[in-house]
Parts: sequence; structure tokens; C-alpha cells
Amino acid sequence: MTYTPSYNVAIDKREVVIRFKRDLIDQTALNRFLDSVELESIRKRSQLTEEQAAELAQEIDRAVWESVKQAYAEA
Repeated sequence: MTYTPSYNVAIDKREVVIRFKRDLIDQTALNRFLDSVELESIRKRSQLTEEQAAELAQEIDRAVWESVKQAYAEA
């Protein structure tokens, strides 16, 4: 018995091409997969330390809170 994968991968110097039947995955799942590939690529290139990332997350949390706290004060 021979296994035949449901996908085909071609890699050259600049691109990776993955081919598979359209019904193998739905559009939403495919978008999530591609987003995770893109995020992993960004993470690999990042020079951000864990400490810097934590500091950035705190800054974002503060900024989000500033933009929504009025809605909670009125509730």
C-alpha cells in the first residue's frame, strides 16, 4: 500500500508553493494558518527581548484601558 499525501510542496530560492485540493481546508482555517506562519516569521526576525516584549504589552494594556475606561465608568 502506497501513501499519497493530499498536498504537494515545491520550494525554490524565493518561494514555497503548497498545493492541495480546495476541500481539504476551509478559508477561515487557511487564513489562521497563514497568519500563524507570518507571525512566526516576524518572531524569528525580531530582536525584541522578553523584557522589552513585556514592557510593550504593558504599554498596550494601558493604552487600551485609557480608550475604554470611560465606557466602564458610565455603566
